Amino acid sequence: MKKLAFALAMLIALTGCLFALASCGEEETSSTPAESSAAASETPAASSEEAPAASSEEAPAESSEEAPAESSEEGGDPVVADAKMFWVTHYNDGFQEGAGSIFTENDAAGGWWLHVAFKPVDGAENTYEITEITNGLADGSAATVSMPEGGFVWAANYGNDYPTINPGDPNAIDFTSDNCSNFINYAATWAVGDQFVIEGVDFENIPTSTPDVKWYEAEYICTATIAEVK
Repeated sequence: MKKLAFALAMLIALTGCLFALASCGEEETSSTPAESSAAASETPAASSEEAPAASSEEAPAESSEEAPAESSEEGGDPVVADAKMFWVTHYNDGFQEGAGSIFTENDAAGGWWLHVAFKPVDGAENTYEITEITNGLADGSAATVSMPEGGFVWAANYGNDYPTINPGDPNAIDFTSDNCSNFINYAATWAVGDQFVIEGVDFENIPTSTPDVKWYEAEYICTATIAEVK
């Protein structure tokens, strides 16, 4: 009986050990770590090649050329003709022949002169308007003109060719000149109301670059200018 009981006890103990071993094996199998879900779910890194940059060519800038300016004739400065020589050889002297004299005092030139009165134009620098004309070049009967306020009178005559008038006179002078004659012929076309830009006249100094040359000589140069305002 004792042997049987001991054998039974040993059988029970052996069975328990086998059961324990079996349980341990199952735990070891179930405890094997699964692959990291993070690793499994890892997606390929984005390509290192960046997307092509936007085109560096910008839209063409607006043209820097401005629209052409409006013509100065449309509400701008008046149109002025090319300047001509203004025949001025004396101031306040109405006795010289072949001369062009500006009077700032009473006009004392004779009736055989061309007389033109100029008044300043308000707001226009060096610009003058004709207010009166008397022309005695044809018959020598012209009257003097009125002096405009703030203005002046210009008067001129052709002069005489005395060597031709008085042949043999060693002192005879020819007072005629192309400078004088050509300008007087031009001035004879003027009319009251005409406007001119006059430069180089200061009413004190004779406008010439040849002060040692007589005004009736061909080499004389007058530097004053006059340009008609259209």
